[in-house]
Amino acid sequence: MQGLNRFILDLLRLSKDQEEIALEKLVLDRDLSESIVLKLLQHLRGELGAVIQVKDKEVYVPKATKMKLVEKALQESIDLDEIIKTLHWRDFESFCLRVLDYHEFCTTLNLHFSINKKRYEIDVIGIRRQLILAIDAKKWKTGRSSALKVMVRNQIDRCKALAQSLGIPKIRDQLNLTKDNDISIIPMLVTSKMYEIAIFQRVPIVPFFKFNQFLTDFHLYAEAVYKIPSQYTIPRPRVSKPLTEFFKSAPKNLRHPV
Repeated sequence: MQGLNRFILDLLRLSKDQEEIALEKLVLDRDLSESIVLKLLQHLRGELGAVIQVKDKEVYVPKATKMKLVEKALQESIDLDEIIKTLHWRDFESFCLRVLDYHEFCTTLNLHFSINKKRYEIDVIGIRRQLILAIDAKKWKTGRSSALKVMVRNQIDRCKALAQSLGIPKIRDQLNLTKDNDISIIPMLVTSKMYEIAIFQRVPIVPFFKFNQFLTDFHLYAEAVYKIPSQYTIPRPRVSKPLTEFFKSAPKNLRHPV
């Protein structure tokens, strides 16, 4: 359909920070008549259903289903770099997750956890067999090598903390891991910039446009990348001591006559 590709990019761009787009905005931005805009919307709704909603001169692109519009853009052979430019950084994280889904990883978005009273977040996690890919997803306008080095070190620290957190049942439940899993964690970065695949301090730095290739050819990188073994152990149940034993072993200022 004529003008469809440009219209899809407009929908993605205008819904970057909000779900609602004024119909008038689409008309003015594309210098199209309202009837043509409505025909384009009707065409997309026919293919994508509830991904796009129109009500009271407002167009809604719900964040929960926005990735289907991104997939439609890919099907229409719209340039990947152009698609990424229209995305919010949260959408970019979801885009990374969809690629992992395609490669049959079990996926988790925005895992939050605490170790030693310090809070951590890992943007995207993909689990397959005995590996956890722990991804820091970076949507940048520019990407300096000095910044990349700092981010690699930070991601290694997050992954070491994640390895410790796997002893927490709640975290293992979130990741759908059993106590018998022998897991290695691989820290990595996926960036929006058009670099080649690089390895820094044994951490892969993968441009999004080569993310699919990296996962397909992962066996070529497997020996070169940093793997953090899980430190998960089954916590032993606490044995309550009788009060007499407690006070005998306590410091003098805590002892109490029994």
